[in-house]
Amino acid sequence: MAIRSFIFLLLLAVMESRTWSESISWCESRESTVAQALDAGRLILLLAGRESCGNCQYMKYTVCESASIRAALDADYTCWFCPVDTSTEWHPYASGLGSFSLPLICVIDPGDPSAYLDRTTGIQEESAFLPRVQSHQLPVAPEVLGLCLLENELGLEYSTSAGGLFRLLSADSLDSAWHTNGTISAGTGNTKTNRVPLTSALRFFKVFGYQ
Repeated sequence: MAIRSFIFLLLLAVMESRTWSESISWCESRESTVAQALDAGRLILLLAGRESCGNCQYMKYTVCESASIRAALDADYTCWFCPVDTSTEWHPYASGLGSFSLPLICVIDPGDPSAYLDRTTGIQEESAFLPRVQSHQLPVAPEVLGLCLLENELGLEYSTSAGGLFRLLSADSLDSAWHTNGTISAGTGNTKTNRVPLTSALRFFKVFGYQ
């Protein structure tokens, strides 16, 4: 019995070390980031900078890889590193800043990827960065509750949280890309119903939300 317990604890230690030894897989383009974020139902964390920049290295490899930040990012974010010297995809998020210290850090809704929900520049320590990324997390995950046929549309009912913002996502198959349906809706804590055009005999739905 003691040997079995020891083996079980050893397996847990190995699994834990493997999980945290793997660094964040950063996307390299906005297109791939948006696709992955929609598929996973997550927000986007943009880090725009240079690999040769000390501030950028600190945010990317120290702050973002800390245990508390990793837990939040792994749960609710798709991460995108945009090199400022070889890409222009970061330009819309720097609008109005003028000169600034790297890195540029933005939280982005993948349903509206040309805008940002919040942004900062330069280093942000773990004590300030953690509540920032957590501030967009919903207290309760939204859930699709049911659907019905309304003439040539589907009526899809889902749960919401007060203060949250929600997007309905759909895919024609489990192998196809997820995309948004309609505009973003504010949650009230009650259920909401969206009317969706019926364009496919088979369609899959999920709800994506944040604060």
